[in-house]
Amino acid sequence: MKTWKRNTVAAVALPLACGCLLVACSDSGSGKKEGEATASAAATAKAKGNISVTIYDRGNIPQGVGTIDNNRWTKWLNENGPANAKYVPIPRGESVQKLNILFSSGSAPDVIEEFDTNFRDQLYQQKQIMPVDDLIQKYSTTYKELMTKYPELKKASTKSDGKQYEFGRVQKLTGFQALFIREDWLKKLGLKEPQTVDELFEVAKAFAEKDPDGNGQKDTYGIALSGETGGTISTMFQDVTWVVEDGKLVHDWDRAKAAVTFKKKLYDAGLADKDFLSDKNGQKALQDWINGKTGIFVGRTIDPVNFSTYYEPLKKNVPSAEVKAIKLPASSYGRFAVGVNNPVQMTTVINAKTKDPEAAMKYIDFMSSKSTGEMLRYGTPEVDSAKNANGCYAPKDIQQFSKEVAWNSDFQLLLQQIELEPCASVASQLDASQPLQKDFIDLIKQNNEANLSSDVKYAPITYGEHMPALPEDLKIVNTNVAKITDFYNKAIVSGSSYSVDQAFADAKDMWQKSGGAKLEEFYLKWYAENKDTAFLAKDMWKFIQN
Repeated sequence: MKTWKRNTVAAVALPLACGCLLVACSDSGSGKKEGEATASAAATAKAKGNISVTIYDRGNIPQGVGTIDNNRWTKWLNENGPANAKYVPIPRGESVQKLNILFSSGSAPDVIEEFDTNFRDQLYQQKQIMPVDDLIQKYSTTYKELMTKYPELKKASTKSDGKQYEFGRVQKLTGFQALFIREDWLKKLGLKEPQTVDELFEVAKAFAEKDPDGNGQKDTYGIALSGETGGTISTMFQDVTWVVEDGKLVHDWDRAKAAVTFKKKLYDAGLADKDFLSDKNGQKALQDWINGKTGIFVGRTIDPVNFSTYYEPLKKNVPSAEVKAIKLPASSYGRFAVGVNNPVQMTTVINAKTKDPEAAMKYIDFMSSKSTGEMLRYGTPEVDSAKNANGCYAPKDIQQFSKEVAWNSDFQLLLQQIELEPCASVASQLDASQPLQKDFIDLIKQNNEANLSSDVKYAPITYGEHMPALPEDLKIVNTNVAKITDFYNKAIVSGSSYSVDQAFADAKDMWQKSGGAKLEEFYLKWYAENKDTAFLAKDMWKFIQN
């Protein structure tokens, strides 16, 4: 999470001070001796179960606020929650390795919060996590109600044995990525917004060749090929590897070939940066965009920080720039969404060896509640946050908020963001009274209308986290066959010396020799057996909200 995206109503205000005052008055008026009061407090504390919980350690906790396992928020959670939680730091970049060691030594925490779908499935396969259907029925109130309201929570967490093993969080479906285009360049060159891939090529060609920035030099790119833009061009052709044809999930070659052919066409025509393959993280493409040198580019509209990454710098460098978020042009395979978020994300499991499953379940209930989520996300109202022009809580002081609140996002892996709407939306966290921020709010709206309109589809069959986890032998196969993209990239940049046809001949040969047929068999069988029960794209689209 970035530093200033937590801005809505917090429901809990200074409960600790009030609670302590009430206890003190009650004790003094009851005639209890100090020892009796202490014993009573001890009994209350004993009533809470004791559990251990993982917490990601990103090494980003501000100086002076404690450690990731002992700070303002761990204290608040233990003082206000139903269990005494001991937080176990897990290095974010090495979480799977660390957790494997803990499980091997028999010292893994009771509650495991981990984003890695494959690792959670590994724990399931090894029977190291417990089914939670009975726990939810016996001890849950909040999460049980959430499952009634959002039955997809159960659907996404049910394993092949028909039992539920995971807990997760729900958020509104929104456009994650956006296809930005320089609308002022379109106007200057008398062009229309591209609706098809052929029109996209012609617009990119004009942007590269007809001096849209008016400086008398041929120094503009029509479109980016590196970073997220390159991936989006693949999406335009539904080049997502696994597609449904005739009711079966099969490995695709035709769509991939169409995408590579189009990229090569853009490259050969000089419409993109010739060194795009060297731009591994897309930062060069981003700089070209914000410097006003690229006409078509994929950025993001999911976080307030995206405003200061993709839009504000461009407007500072080129005040006359006009940007629009448009639909992905249609290809012969259809029209698809650029990119959306995962509306139902599984994050949490319970160790099969936990000694107090009831306490673990009650802790998960507490962490899933709206009031806890609001407190963690926005801090104490009128102390950390104050209402903004949208009627939502925003940081009173961004630097102070960053130190006190913003870093705690890894305590929010069960925060039900959809329950915090509309104040959880990115638009509500921007200031519409500021012209540039108002422009970006309009871009967010344009992008959601483009990505979530009725005439677009989600290119994959589901969000990647909901695809089945591969067994260990097929993970190796999958890693090896992923190298076929090297052939594709070679074809894009090699002119006539290495054709697209040759690249795909080589790719198919590698696929067969590396065991790709085993992957095809696995996915074919999985889809045939689970297509009616798995969490698929049609389930994702239920989370669109106005």
